[in-house]
Amino acid sequence: MEQIELQLSEFTLRSRSLAVSHRAAGLERGLEPGEPLVVTDSRTGHFFAAAVVDVAFEIEDTVYRLEIGSRIAPEEAADWIADEPDSSTGQVTTREILDLLNELQRSRRFLQAMADDVAR
Repeated sequence: MEQIELQLSEFTLRSRSLAVSHRAAGLERGLEPGEPLVVTDSRTGHFFAAAVVDVAFEIEDTVYRLEIGSRIAPEEAADWIADEPDSSTGQVTTREILDLLNELQRSRRFLQAMADDVAR
């Protein structure tokens, strides 16, 4: 899961949405619609769950519309960002649930596209 460090204004935290430039954020790869993220507020050090809700392609850049979710604890953010979920406890982690939901959403979009194709 990607982590993005941004300076979140009070307005952004109230509106729960902001546009992020791919270049300005220094992302290593493109983000997908529906992809969950961890956003760190560089001003306060707080962590927030977030998701990509829209992607706009420009000539020189890609701009993502992020929806900011709830504030999460630093330990939870570290778990989400970790390469592999810790399943040694035998319990399902928040990250595993997010991964499953993300996979379900991708499958739903794929099936909807197939149904739309058949309907034509």
